[in-house]
Amino acid sequence: MLILVGLLSTYGVALAQKIVTGKVTTTDGSALGGVTISEKGKNTQSITNNSGMYKITVQEDATLIFRHVGYRQIEKAILGQAVVNITLSENSSSLDEVVVTAFGVKRDRKTLGYSTPIVSGSDVSETQRESFFQGLQGRVPGLSINSTSGMPGASAQIVLRGFASISGDNNALIVVDGVPINNSTLNENDLASNGANRDLDYSNRAMDINPDDIETYTILKGPEATAQFGSQGAGGAILITTKKGKAGRFTVNYSLSGRVETVNKYPERQYVYAQGTNGTYAANSVYSMGPRYAEGVTLYKDNINNFFRTGYNQKHNLSFEGGSEKVTYRWSNEYSNNSGIVPNTSYKRFSTRLNGTAKFNDKLEFNTSFNYINTQNDKARKGNTGYLITLMRFNPLYDVRDWIDEKGNRVLHSSDIYNELDNPFWDVYRNTANDDVNRILGTSNITYRATNWLSLNGIIGIDFSNTLGQSVYHPQSYSGSGSSTDVRNGSMNVYQVNGRVLSGSFMATANTKIGRDISFRANLGTEFKDYNTLTNSQYGEDFYDPDFYSINNTSPSTQLAKSIANNFRTVGFLAQAGFGYLDNLLYLNLTGRLDAASRMMPNNPYFGYPSASLAFNFSDLAFFKNKVTWLNDGKYRISVGTTGKAPFKSYYTLSNLEPKLSTGGGFAYGVNGGNPNLKAEKTRDFETGFEFGLFKRRLTFDFSYFNRLSTGQIILPRLSYGSGFVLRMMNGGEVKTYGTELQVNVNPIKKTDFSWDMTFNFTQYKGKVLSLAEELPELYDSDTWVLSGVRSSVMPGYSIGTLSGTQFKRNERGDILINPQTGLPIAGTDKYYPIGDRIPDYTLGIVNKFNYKNFYLTFLWDLRKGGDVLNGLDYRLYTYGQSVKTLNREDPRVIEGVLEDGFENTASPTVNRIAVTPYSASTYYMTNIEPQMFIEKNIYAFRLRDITLRYTLPKHLTQRISSQSALSVFFTATDVFLFTNYTGLDPESNSNTAGLGGIGGYGIDYGNMAKPRGFNFGFNLRF
Repeated sequence: MLILVGLLSTYGVALAQKIVTGKVTTTDGSALGGVTISEKGKNTQSITNNSGMYKITVQEDATLIFRHVGYRQIEKAILGQAVVNITLSENSSSLDEVVVTAFGVKRDRKTLGYSTPIVSGSDVSETQRESFFQGLQGRVPGLSINSTSGMPGASAQIVLRGFASISGDNNALIVVDGVPINNSTLNENDLASNGANRDLDYSNRAMDINPDDIETYTILKGPEATAQFGSQGAGGAILITTKKGKAGRFTVNYSLSGRVETVNKYPERQYVYAQGTNGTYAANSVYSMGPRYAEGVTLYKDNINNFFRTGYNQKHNLSFEGGSEKVTYRWSNEYSNNSGIVPNTSYKRFSTRLNGTAKFNDKLEFNTSFNYINTQNDKARKGNTGYLITLMRFNPLYDVRDWIDEKGNRVLHSSDIYNELDNPFWDVYRNTANDDVNRILGTSNITYRATNWLSLNGIIGIDFSNTLGQSVYHPQSYSGSGSSTDVRNGSMNVYQVNGRVLSGSFMATANTKIGRDISFRANLGTEFKDYNTLTNSQYGEDFYDPDFYSINNTSPSTQLAKSIANNFRTVGFLAQAGFGYLDNLLYLNLTGRLDAASRMMPNNPYFGYPSASLAFNFSDLAFFKNKVTWLNDGKYRISVGTTGKAPFKSYYTLSNLEPKLSTGGGFAYGVNGGNPNLKAEKTRDFETGFEFGLFKRRLTFDFSYFNRLSTGQIILPRLSYGSGFVLRMMNGGEVKTYGTELQVNVNPIKKTDFSWDMTFNFTQYKGKVLSLAEELPELYDSDTWVLSGVRSSVMPGYSIGTLSGTQFKRNERGDILINPQTGLPIAGTDKYYPIGDRIPDYTLGIVNKFNYKNFYLTFLWDLRKGGDVLNGLDYRLYTYGQSVKTLNREDPRVIEGVLEDGFENTASPTVNRIAVTPYSASTYYMTNIEPQMFIEKNIYAFRLRDITLRYTLPKHLTQRISSQSALSVFFTATDVFLFTNYTGLDPESNSNTAGLGGIGGYGIDYGNMAKPRGFNFGFNLRF
């Protein structure tokens, strides 16, 4: 009824009408298309074309309002003029700018009741990182980018406002020009080998996007924002607006960047004691607990340094753009080749993208784009038998560079290939792994402005990708050879993943007025998403030719094949009503969304959720305008909403039949039991905050407090085997997440030739597990079980970032029980206890920008304070006697505790006085450990994440090329300095991949190298 009233409301009797035309440009004189021009207090509006031109019919005494995303709003009284030209300046902190929201709908920031920070695409692309999300870290409050390692093509968790789901996907939705794209990561459970997601990394597909193609990033994370995107956007969304062509003269842009990468920090090991155990030398031992090296013996202490190399990257970007008032185009191309610091690793990307915009008349506009991308990623293994662990365990009596003989065989230093770990060079050059991805992204967007108050918009997109990958263990490698009694002779995984995402949306937007003081906006929309993924994989062993990597070269009797189809659809319906009072002094927005998810079928697939927000722009009150002149912007906002989330896997509502070999063929139930009562996971969100602009916006800040309660958590726990199944997806559990965010922009100096801008991005949040289904004491992720006795888990009453571990056996009063025969602690039961919390206390990103004449300098410091990290490398080196912490092994010591002799629970237990000398009792380093010994507490890390210096040559030097030419040179450095109390390589690490649900391997540092230092030199040329 409200919509009908709004659409049929009458306008006041108009005064004499006047046609006003003009052009809108930026401060550098470029035409600015897409600017919204409206008559203040009226419903009349127009939009500039690609040449920046507009035409609007208004009253003779009208005041025009000019708005555009990322630019400061301007109000201009026409004063009887027929031509009004306007120049808009950038002002990302102003309340007057326009923000792109869900479905591509543009809204004035003043009408938004939730936080929507915007990041310029150039701020990210100038870091020269291979993926855009790596460049976003520290630039937005509430956004956390958790990279798995510093290797080329490394995956990353992209999380907004913390981890809300225990087992589900917590990554933000990535939307490009209104179209959600595939950001998945391959799951090794889908392969024929059915491996765990820990030994190899797989890029998440968002890194296929060329950062140089991106104009702006809009971060949507509030309750209303997430509710608009439905189930797929429950973790927030990053809206990417790509660059479009500009009308006018044909323009060519070319940039070249050359990058050098070096190891940031080398791991450390001891060179005092040789291979063996109990002080006795053994050449083929994996332990370094033998005798001291003899004096004068040659040790290759540079083996670690000699293994790593200098990495190189070259990146080329070439674009062409131009067009007329009616039609514009932009064709961009990128080639990037990044070789990593680990030998035989690289990430290559080729991208070509064509975008075109056609404006048929004042009512109809069409925009389309086509993007082809090819990426190739050569990877190195991590984990127990990966390059880093084998390098640290390599016998320093030998040169690590001596890894292959003249016949191509593996160089051995012990009896056979079955008992000696691979030389790390052999591992990276012979146990290869790579992915080759071909991807097509296509979008079409059509807008029809039926009347001056009604517009219709339709968007359709396709995202198709084909991945061909393989991973190999050479027949002579430690992991590929088997044993002397069971020879394997190599193994191989090959896989092909075809992914297709079809999506479409339709939105009708009506803007009108109810009486003189109330503006009314209504949105009615619908969307669909169709995800179709087919993974075909094969596994084989026993190569006929050891150096020919093909599944056809393996023994047919060992071959396995597996085909996994993962198809699901979502359909959503959205209705919004917005009411603005006195030119949006007070703005109320109401949203309702209904989703249907095929992953819920044959259960009830429908789930709905509402949201509401209120924005109070109190700086528009007469008191503030007249009395508080130093306050330019002031807004209070509040937002509440509910988000529904469908199951994170398909085909779990019913029990599935699977082909079986153990039953002699045919089909039988798999390990997953169906749940016909499964429902959508729900999250109730609350956000409130303030926005201020002071002293002519020289100081602005945006403060938010948020609170989330996620109920009906969808989890996948283990069952009693008596049920006939191993796992079953179920609802159960509550997680509460709460925190604060603050973004402060300061402009201390603003002069004609010199300016200084600072931005502070502060985030603090905590997540607590209130309960689990069926009173489970713990729910853990087995893929994170990379070291004995410690894993990622959740427990009621503890943080969602909990690490759990085993403990020594203890008596009733908590004393450690000692074995009377050995003097060593007795291992406890299989019970796991909370031993660490990986969630930081807070993070702070500090961005500085300096402009002095033709010089531009920017740098980003990123601080993480608090939270725990598992130093898995130190854990592993300690148990193998390679850690420098084991150098005191010849000193006898008595372990504090009481003997397990029958008196341990009496009033007078027997205090342990048995001395142990680890040199002759190597089990000390294997038995006298609890995982919590390697949890490093309250970590801080202060990192210079990136720094860029650019110089633009004066015009008089470049005019000889063309009148429009411009040339700049730049230097960029990344991850140059890291100040931390963490003793490992890098506290920002992940033992697994971004494909795991929940919090995954975040904060577990094992088998990975730190982020390398990077130094870029390059230039940008436009003509």
